[in-house]
Amino acid sequence: MNGTLTSRQLHEQLQDAEAKRNELVQSLLDEVDQLKGSLETMESERAREKTAAMMFYESLQKSKAETMTLQRTMDRNAFVLVLIDGDCMNFLDVHMKKLERGGAEAAELLRASIRKYLKDEVTDLQGDVEPIVWVFANMRGLGKTLVDAKILKSSEDLGRFVCGFNKKFTSFNFTDAGNGKECSDAKLKKNFELFIRNVHCKHIIFGGSPDNGYARLLNSYTGDASRNMITMLEGPPFATELVPIVEKLKQCSFPKVFRDTKIPPRRVSFLTTPPRSKSPALASCASTAATAKSDSPAPMMSPKADVLAKGFVPRNSKGQRVDLPIKVTQTAVKFIKSQKWCKNYYLLGCCAYKDNGCPYLHKPAFNEARLNALRVFARQMPCADGLKCDDADCYDGHQCRGDPCKFHPCNFPPEMHNVDTKVPYYLAHKIALLLANRTS
Repeated sequence: MNGTLTSRQLHEQLQDAEAKRNELVQSLLDEVDQLKGSLETMESERAREKTAAMMFYESLQKSKAETMTLQRTMDRNAFVLVLIDGDCMNFLDVHMKKLERGGAEAAELLRASIRKYLKDEVTDLQGDVEPIVWVFANMRGLGKTLVDAKILKSSEDLGRFVCGFNKKFTSFNFTDAGNGKECSDAKLKKNFELFIRNVHCKHIIFGGSPDNGYARLLNSYTGDASRNMITMLEGPPFATELVPIVEKLKQCSFPKVFRDTKIPPRRVSFLTTPPRSKSPALASCASTAATAKSDSPAPMMSPKADVLAKGFVPRNSKGQRVDLPIKVTQTAVKFIKSQKWCKNYYLLGCCAYKDNGCPYLHKPAFNEARLNALRVFARQMPCADGLKCDDADCYDGHQCRGDPCKFHPCNFPPEMHNVDTKVPYYLAHKIALLLANRTS
């Protein structure tokens, strides 16, 4: 029976096929069980994830509600802080002279100016944010300065102005920082550092434009997000060290409230006693002054006269004050730059505050080279009387020395640029004429 399977062989083949079928079925059943277990695990995990998602969603909604509540609370208590250095940022004379009424007017104009600026320029503020104003000043020193400048009649008048300012709005404060140059600076710096990180403080307007002392403080905030909440308020021109800093910050000015120049310092003349003898020129001036009316023009003098300086003011053909050239040495310039020297003491011969809190140096004695270097530095600040100044002892500048001017912005106003510096004559100083007349 070659080539033909026997019944036994066929039976064995069928058994093998049945065993393989059973193995396949068993394998499929095992795989079904495995998939079923995986499905159950996935469903369990999905249920947990769904529960977690619901919990997270509920927590998120709760956090949003709390955040909104907190934001509303913060907005209700939001404020804008205005810090003013009252020693160098002075209110307009017209307000000061009205005393208490002027203080109230100044406060009202300041509040209106702040609100207008915030509305027009600080667009990220929500709603109507209340400004809180702090003006810090050395009341004793400021009062004397205002009296010396003939803006006020007595130091007590400053208190009347402050009273009107403080009474106008409960959030406006003009306070005495103490007797000393750095007292106001210290309080402004501390309040700035305290509130710049305060969540309720939405913006800070900082008024100390002519003071270089604020440069280091402000420079540390120009590189982060804090710079967006700082505005530099300009009264007098920004000090040299502040110029590159304020270019990175917002800027504003309130010309209806603050002066755009410093109050001129009190001048102390060298001519404290009458001269023992008179030059022919002084005698001529004395004779002219004795017979001329008070509004008569001053005599014209040749610049070659023996009285080239003391008591006489150089002017050009238009009658404008001219600053004569000064020769300086680099050694003297370097020395003057090393410290802060009292210009009144060295250039006028007297400092009223030498023994009463003057922050500048009065020692050592200067030679002529150092005096000339100090005069050059003093001329960087424009004279408040400008081209009309007739004070022979005035050490401020009377024209920008740039030709052309390279300063932007420049401390000197437009009319003090491109001034004719040719000097055909000198104008006799009023005090020199008076003293000369007394000795005739």
